[in-house]
Amino acid sequence: MAGDMKKHQGYNDKMMRLHWSRALLFYACSFIFALFEYPAHAENMPDPTRPPSELGAAAASGAAVPSGGPLLQSVLISPQHKTAIINGKMVALGGMYGSARVVKISEGEVVLNEGGSLQTLRLFPGVEKKTSQIDKATDPTAKKMPQSKRNAARIEEQ
Repeated sequence: MAGDMKKHQGYNDKMMRLHWSRALLFYACSFIFALFEYPAHAENMPDPTRPPSELGAAAASGAAVPSGGPLLQSVLISPQHKTAIINGKMVALGGMYGSARVVKISEGEVVLNEGGSLQTLRLFPGVEKKTSQIDKATDPTAKKMPQSKRNAARIEEQ
């Protein structure tokens, strides 16, 4: 009888090992298939670094995009200098681009004066910046004037 019990126990151990090996194989295969399935879902995700489609549409339609004229490529603004890159040439505020003088540089545009006629070059043609009507006093991102300067401003007003 003890021999039969040992036979049964050995059989049960083999079945248990077989069960666990099948379960392990199943989970490993499921994991591998899940890895292969993931890139298929990633292909449907939009590229977060791609510019908005409105910019591409404006450029494709040719509206507001200068053709053959000067092209504003970048604007560099610091407390000491304002510089623009127009067709690969770096021009400072007051400097000359060809026969035109740079009379204004802002964060999104540059104004050229050529013989009294003004030409505005936009960094993003076809895109208009909309500003909100938030009062600067309630805007938490607005820089606050130091107390000493506020006092000096009040004294000058009186």
